[in-house]
Parts: sequence; C-alpha cells; structure tokens
Amino acid sequence: MGLDHQTVTALVLAGARTDRDPVAKMVGVSNKVLAQVDGEPMVSRVLQALEKSHTVGKRILCGPSWETVQDNPFLVGLVESGKVQWVQPQRGPSLSVKSFLSEHPQEFPVLITTADHALLTSEMVDYFLREAQTVGADVAVGLVPYSLVVASYPQSKRTVSRFTGVGFCGSNLFGLFTPKAERMVEFWSHVERERKHPLRLIRTLGGLVLIRYVLGCLSLSEALDRLGRRLDLQVKEVLLPFPEAAIDVDTPEDLALAEKILMERRKG
Repeated sequence: MGLDHQTVTALVLAGARTDRDPVAKMVGVSNKVLAQVDGEPMVSRVLQALEKSHTVGKRILCGPSWETVQDNPFLVGLVESGKVQWVQPQRGPSLSVKSFLSEHPQEFPVLITTADHALLTSEMVDYFLREAQTVGADVAVGLVPYSLVVASYPQSKRTVSRFTGVGFCGSNLFGLFTPKAERMVEFWSHVERERKHPLRLIRTLGGLVLIRYVLGCLSLSEALDRLGRRLDLQVKEVLLPFPEAAIDVDTPEDLALAEKILMERRKG
C-alpha cells in the first residue's frame, strides 16, 4: 500500500546518551532536547514538524524520562491529551527502537528520527518518506550530499562518509517499512558505538569492502547492497536536497548554528 493511503508512525528518540551532555550542561536543562532554539525547545520543533507532515500519523516520543516529561508542561500536556504517546527510553537509541518494535509490531511502517533535529521540517519528512516509497526497500536511510552542507554551512562540523569520492552526511531520518527491518535494528545495536567512525562501520562488511572503501572504489549503493545482502534486506538511500537536514544539535556550536538558521528562516 502506498504512503498516499497509509500514514507512517513516527518514533522520536529523546533519551539522554549521557548525563554530561555539553548542550544540556551549557543551557542548564536535564536533557538537551529541552534546550531552546529560537525560543522553542528542540523536541517541540521536531514534534510540530511531524504534526504538519502529510505522511506521518501517530507520533511516539521515546524519552525523556517520565519524571522529565511530568516536569515539562508542554510535553505532559501533549501526552495526557493523547496527541503524542510516550514510551520508556532504553540504554541507547538502537535498544529503544528494538524495544518499541518488539512491543508494537503492528506499527510498521515506522519513521525514526531524533528530538535534537532542531531544523527538521515537514517538507523534509514528506520528501524522505515519498522518495523512500519509490525505492521499495525494507529500510531507507536519509543522507545529504556533503557538498550541499559545506556550500551552505561551511562552519558546520559533520561526520562525513565518502564513497567513490563523494561525501555524505546522515540526516537522522530512517524508514523501517517491513518487519524484516528489525534485522537492521539488531545490526545497529552491534555497531552503535562506531556511528562517528565510518571506517570502522565499513569494516563490519568485510575486508574486501574495507579495501575498496579506503581506495575510493566503493560506491554508496554498493555499500548498502552489501549490507542488505548480509542481512537479507533491501536497504536503499534517499538523498535529500536540504542541507539543514544534516544538522542536528550535538554541541554548543551546533546549537548556535541552529539558532542562527532558524532566526534567518523566521525573518524570511
């Protein structure tokens, strides 16, 4: 069934990786997703973008802790009104997704994103999900060409994976379209600690693939195809034309950049 007739459940990851997060510490909040960007908490911006999307139906907030939600009038209001469902975060993003899917197997297809994606818009979400539909994969991964990011925001420091001379940045947008996609989540849980180290991730696909990557001979499609064959999945990329899709808030510098972009966006 196409996405024109079927809405996607959005799972927003909002758990804290550490109690020493530099963004949370700088602005004095218990979880960085509560940090305000241009006058509004990051998590609020993400939830609003999903609400405005034409392709998202149910919104699930995984984290922050229930105590944090109860202390935040905006979040507790959304949850108690039933507009957003809250689920308990686990120790790390992959475990949170794995727990959610095991307890809600009926929710496929699922869009995974993060609550620190302060620049997320409904346009980005709809573009990703509609393009993902056309490739017909079990798993779709949203990526932004690094050339777009550096052309618009050269000061932004992003993790870049290079394939046949072309760099790509993650967008924190993942589509899980069939129950088989749980195999990808299982794989994710094994390599999660290497998310900032593309070379280590490529190594998990085998020595020959690693050599081709180092030599600049491995294309993005080849890498995803190799991963898909290893997991018996169809894994496809969706290239996004939005440089802001690659900018999440991991550092105080990211927060300042997101603030600047949103202020300029508001001014038109």
